[in-house]
Amino acid sequence: MSDRSRDGAEAPFSEHSPHETDAFKALARRWAATVTVLTGRRRDDAGAAALDGFTATAFLTVSIDPPIVLVSATQQSSAGALVRECDHFTVNLLSDGQRSIAERFAMPLESRGDAFATIEHELDPRGAAVIAGSLGAFSGSVRSLIDAGDHVLLLLDVSHIRVAREERSPLLYLDRAFRRAGDKL
Repeated sequence: MSDRSRDGAEAPFSEHSPHETDAFKALARRWAATVTVLTGRRRDDAGAAALDGFTATAFLTVSIDPPIVLVSATQQSSAGALVRECDHFTVNLLSDGQRSIAERFAMPLESRGDAFATIEHELDPRGAAVIAGSLGAFSGSVRSLIDAGDHVLLLLDVSHIRVAREERSPLLYLDRAFRRAGDKL
């Protein structure tokens, strides 16, 4: 494929096969996303319910009626394991002052310790953590899990919604960096 247009000028796009991993990642990095932390309860080594969570930017609303949201997690990670272990989650949409929370939950489980010991939160009706200072949270039960290549897609039937009373800006992730939302256009 040519990087030149018909008139000989440089083409505005370079062409790539969808199997070119580097090109796929390069374009995906240009997708700005609100940073979320998904929380749930898993069983610890002693069999007790323990709060856990992970950072995700692959989140979207799927349906308003009925209310359904989707989160994607890497199959071979502690996030993928948590998604398969729990039947109820809360998706917390982080505000722009919560970068440290996003970074903490992006760490592997064994590296971050008990993150909830130092993060202000309350529990939703089924025991998942709603993080204080966030934009709000969707809580719900697992509708389905879908294997999608190296990721698993989690569909949640939303049963509770919490929206912050105070207006806050979202924490965004774009091109491998945390960012704030800019001015309206």
